[in-house]
Amino acid sequence: MTVSESIIPPKISSKEQAQKLIDEHDNFLFDCDGVIWLDEKLIPGVLSTIEYLQSKNKRYVFVTNNSSKSRQNYVEKFQRLGFKGITKDMIYPTCYAATFNLKEHLKVPEGSKIWVLGDSGIEDELREANYIPVGGTDDRLNAPFDPHHELLKVDPDVKAVVVGSTKDFNYMRIASTLQYLLHDNKSIPFIGANIDRSYPSDGLILPAGGSVVNYMQYTADRDFINVGKPSTTLLDVILEHSRFDKEKTIMVGDTLYTDIKFGNDGQLANSLLVFSGGTTKQYFDHFLTTSYKQEETKSMIPSCYIESFGDIIDLIN
Repeated sequence: MTVSESIIPPKISSKEQAQKLIDEHDNFLFDCDGVIWLDEKLIPGVLSTIEYLQSKNKRYVFVTNNSSKSRQNYVEKFQRLGFKGITKDMIYPTCYAATFNLKEHLKVPEGSKIWVLGDSGIEDELREANYIPVGGTDDRLNAPFDPHHELLKVDPDVKAVVVGSTKDFNYMRIASTLQYLLHDNKSIPFIGANIDRSYPSDGLILPAGGSVVNYMQYTADRDFINVGKPSTTLLDVILEHSRFDKEKTIMVGDTLYTDIKFGNDGQLANSLLVFSGGTTKQYFDHFLTTSYKQEETKSMIPSCYIESFGDIIDLIN
């Protein structure tokens, strides 16, 4: 099958193209895993490229579907990897987005208990917003399944459920979370921190938070509120907080169905796909060949692509 040339995005491969991409945008939204780093390894050239953006008075924020770390955790990680001047208000992990949704959209009162299936990032952000996380990293959930376990009894003070990334996904956590998702005719709000199926990790592709969220969605047979990419609700929050002009903003990411769709659905000026993370050039070519005529996948086609965002500085220099 031949792909129409009109829908094949250009590759950023020359100094002129790289410079034009920088000059045309005032604001940059960056995914983290697969764009900035792979676990604790900084992707080559990325730090220098972002320092170049700083020198040109460009503005940027980081938006990640990884809910396992709080904004403060991310600030510390950026510092460890050599970044300077990265503050909490520049970072939007979905654990923060979940908390924001609880407070601003669902109007859950402060001081309420929130059941968590996820890691400490969700708990930290809930506590900072004056909520009381229950479940989550509670050691009692590490025990073998016991149908008489105290945590299988629904706490009537729990006002919402947040499900996100965790590597501690066991039967006790599944069963206890299910009790809340089914309770009172499924009336307790169910927030899902992301829909990512997998993420890149130092040569491996590993299950991401979306695999946990969708497991619970299927098990409870109910929908969830998606507070992560590609939700335009999250983008609206970022644009309002940062005061970014959509027409001068670009999304940079490594995943078609979250990052690129996030930028395109949100009507940003452009979206840039990188192959340093979860999407390979081979997969992208296959996607264009098999999906370009499907209406639902058109929003996953980036404006342009590059091997790595770290290549920008090499091209410019």
